Amino acid sequence: MKTKVDMKSGNDCLTREEKDLLKAEIRGAWSEFPLEMKRYIYETKKQKLQVLYMIQDWAKNNGHQVIVDLISRRIAHKEEKLKKIKEEVGE
Repeated sequence: MKTKVDMKSGNDCLTREEKDLLKAEIRGAWSEFPLEMKRYIYETKKQKLQVLYMIQDWAKNNGHQVIVDLISRRIAHKEEKLKKIKEEVGE
């Protein structure tokens, strides 16, 4: 498996294909994750969503319409994913 090297930090970075493979593997193993781990993931995803809302608000107030348009779509996608996780973890 080939890795890219981040020239700034010297760390190995995953290629796009490796990132996609990792996501697929995690989705496949999701049902095996302990409930506490799923709850932690849910909480961190909620925090990330809050950050997206903050960026959206900033972009609206500072005239960055492209950011508003793109991040709005990302927020909608994240909200849908969070809804599914919330049902599963019983929050």
